[in-house]
Amino acid sequence: MKRLMLLVAGIVFVFSASVFAIDGTSQAPAKADPSKAVTVKAPKETKVSITGVVKDISDTVISVERTVRGKTEIMEFALDKAVEKINVGDKVKVNYLKKDGKNIATRVTPVVVRKIIRKASPLRETRPSSAETPPQK
Repeated sequence: MKRLMLLVAGIVFVFSASVFAIDGTSQAPAKADPSKAVTVKAPKETKVSITGVVKDISDTVISVERTVRGKTEIMEFALDKAVEKINVGDKVKVNYLKKDGKNIATRVTPVVVRKIIRKASPLRETRPSSAETPPQK
């Protein structure tokens, strides 16, 4: 039912837009007004995240070393506020914005490395080999 309503609404929109387009045409070409300046939009802020090892940290800047396709690079990020509980050598994930050619860290979180520990299954019992057991009569 919802799909049918959306389909009908879409068809009505397309036909009504074409009616206004036909009705609003003029014979004289529009002239550009030189007083109206064309504004150019500034490039958007790009949101990106990386993972790496902290090489240097201060209250305003953090340097992170990361490896991409076998190449190691060090990236620096400006901090809005001081980061707590992160030291040199910790593995971190940095969410940042690229703004005016600068990398501004919005979030710095430590990466927890999980180790998988396998326990011996209690269902399997070790049986003594046939050489260790005395023959039964």
